[in-house]
Amino acid sequence: MAVSIACVSGKGGVGKTTTCSALAGAFSEMGRRVLAVDMDPQSNLTSGLGFNPYKLDRTISDLLINGDVSPEGVTLATQWEGLWLIPASPDLSAVEAEMPTTIDRELQLRDALDRGDGLAGYDLVLFDTPPNFGFHTVSVLAATDYVLVPLQMSGYAMKGLIEVLRTCRVAQQGLNPQLKILGLLPTFVSLRTRFSQQMLEGLREIPNLHVFDTVIKATVKLQENAMAGVPITAYARGSDAAQAYRGLAQEILDHV
Repeated sequence: MAVSIACVSGKGGVGKTTTCSALAGAFSEMGRRVLAVDMDPQSNLTSGLGFNPYKLDRTISDLLINGDVSPEGVTLATQWEGLWLIPASPDLSAVEAEMPTTIDRELQLRDALDRGDGLAGYDLVLFDTPPNFGFHTVSVLAATDYVLVPLQMSGYAMKGLIEVLRTCRVAQQGLNPQLKILGLLPTFVSLRTRFSQQMLEGLREIPNLHVFDTVIKATVKLQENAMAGVPITAYARGSDAAQAYRGLAQEILDHV
């Protein structure tokens, strides 16, 4: 049975999509069968795995709107063995308005992923979400097992974390009692600065929240990678960033 993990943050620019893409690449390198699901209308995960969001016949939108479409009908094979994608396009931003108004429509993604063979055959499912706590993010929280929170080392990090935890708690209570916080991933870390060191120490003192040993340092390679259309594990295989995400992937496997 597939383990599903959502990368969630209420703030953009924290490394959320990069983390989702890099983990997909790292897990597939390890021989796992991985499905990446893009639930962000910005479609950055889709372009980050080599596809043009404006030139796709079918996307996650079709799965959500059309009850006759199964996950297999919208899934694309990527150029990396063991890695598949359910893509998004900017049209996803209009999907909420097109869906019938029902009290359980936040569960439609979960139900749609169960059609046909569903997620059978995958080891891991990775969801990328919008940088907000709107409909699409809540739909993912209703469908996933775990939440991974990329947390940028900045003065706004703790405020953003509080909002993530609050939203997850609401989703647990009303939509998905099995939902768990997998852990916090420090990103844009500069270990040479006192600020990053103090933030890391503070995070690790928060009770009942796992903080990964892996930290993602600020690096030009990750900035370049955003335009490359490939995971960092393929773009710069020997880089510190690629190695860090491989380490994170192993930590996750040890944890779940």
